[in-house]
Amino acid sequence: MPLNQVDHVLVAVGDLDAVTRDYEVLTGRAVSIRGSHPDYGTANAIFQLENTYIELITPVGEGAFAEQLRDHLKKKGDGLFGITFGTDDAQATSDEWQQKGLRATPPQPGEGHSPDGSVRQWRNVYVSKEDVLGLFLFAIEHVSDASTRPLAAPQTAPDATFHAVDHVVVNTPDGDKAISVFGDKMGIRLALDRDAKQWGARMMFFRLGGITLEVIQRYGDEKTPAMPLDARSVYWGMAFRARDVAAARDRLASSGVNVSDVRKGRKPGTLVATVRDKSGGVPVLIVGPDPDAAPDADETA
Repeated sequence: MPLNQVDHVLVAVGDLDAVTRDYEVLTGRAVSIRGSHPDYGTANAIFQLENTYIELITPVGEGAFAEQLRDHLKKKGDGLFGITFGTDDAQATSDEWQQKGLRATPPQPGEGHSPDGSVRQWRNVYVSKEDVLGLFLFAIEHVSDASTRPLAAPQTAPDATFHAVDHVVVNTPDGDKAISVFGDKMGIRLALDRDAKQWGARMMFFRLGGITLEVIQRYGDEKTPAMPLDARSVYWGMAFRARDVAAARDRLASSGVNVSDVRKGRKPGTLVATVRDKSGGVPVLIVGPDPDAAPDADETA
C-alpha cells in the first residue's frame, strides 16, 4: 500500500502553552485543536495547514512515548522529533514494510482526546529506528474524519501567513542508505539526487504529497567535519510556504521575531527568508514565489 502524504511533522517541546503561542505568531494562524493522548502520556497542539499539519507535543504523564520525548528534550531541547507518513491501509503498509525487510509493527490503535470531550482515532504502524537511519517515523491511517482537524484559521492577511510546508530537512551520513530506506523500501519517489559541490553536499529530494523530504549528506570541511558513517541521521529544519514572502517577513518582524531580510532562493522564481527564533527550536525557512520572476520560472524551493 503506497504512502500518500507527509501526514504530519512532530515538534517536541517542553512548554506547550508557550510554543503554541509562538507558532500562532510564526504561522499567522490560530491553533486548530489541542488535546491529549492518555495512553501515551502526552499533550499536543495541532496546526493544520493545506498539505500537512504541525504537531507540537510534550510529555505530561507516564508512557513509553512520553519517556522518549523526555529523553529528547533533556539531550537536545525543543526541536524536530519525527515525521509521519499517511496511508489509507495501515495493515497493508505494515505487511509491505515487513516484506521489504523493515521491522514494522502491526497497526496500533491510538486516540486523541480534545477538551470538548471529542475523541479522534487512528492506527499507527511503527518501524524500528535502527532500520530507518536512526529516525523516529511511522505511518498513520486516520480512522476519524479529516473534519476533526480543521484548517488553522488565518489571524491576519492570508497571503502573509504560512499556508503549507514546503520541505523537511534530514542530515545523513550515508546517502546511499537513505535512498535504500526512503526510495526502495518505503516507495517514496526520488525526484533529485545531486552532487552539489558548490554547497559541499550530496542533495537527495524525495517527494510525497506535495512535500519534499530533503536529505543532505554533507561532505564536510575543516570547520564542519562530515558525519561519521555510523552516526544516526537527524532531522534538521523545515521550510514553510507563504504566498507573499515579504509580507510574511514583515509580519514576523513587527511581532518581534528575529527574521532575516528577504533574498532570492536557490532556485529561480523563489524568494526566501530565515526565521531565527520563536519556532520551537526548529530552523525555519520561509519560501514563496518571486513576483518579479518570469511566468515560467520554477516556483519550488
